[in-house]
Amino acid sequence: MATCTFCVGSTQLVRQQPLQNTLQRQVQTSAYDTTATVQKLRDQLRYYAVAEIAGRPFLITKNDKVIVNRLKDVKVGDVLKLDKVRELGSKDYTLKGSPYVPENVFNINATVIEHTKSKLIQVVKKKRRKNYKRTIEHKQTHTVLRISNVDVL
Repeated sequence: MATCTFCVGSTQLVRQQPLQNTLQRQVQTSAYDTTATVQKLRDQLRYYAVAEIAGRPFLITKNDKVIVNRLKDVKVGDVLKLDKVRELGSKDYTLKGSPYVPENVFNINATVIEHTKSKLIQVVKKKRRKNYKRTIEHKQTHTVLRISNVDVL
């Protein structure tokens, strides 16, 4: 043990070494395990996915409407292929990626329905006793997506 130079009296600073024999959770994923899980998923009727759209995760299923922050590079009617999926599953089975599920396992498409704005948001800035008050009004732009299919290949 090392003595703390800033402490008064007999208080001592204890340095703890990390435990060498701690149990670590090991997840074994081999090609066989993945193909077996994918085969079990194929036998299910409906799927869900946790997909990243514009850097944010969304829980999606087929025919869902997803409202995301404005995507500048897309037009109404464009079809987007979602490739960053964290989790893919059904009622009985789940395939989790680390960090993402491989792209050759699934096919998820989304169609751009519209670009819209939110309702008017008013922000009031005020400083007390300074006779300062400002009202800022803002409408956030959004893109609405329709998930056209969630399939396991």
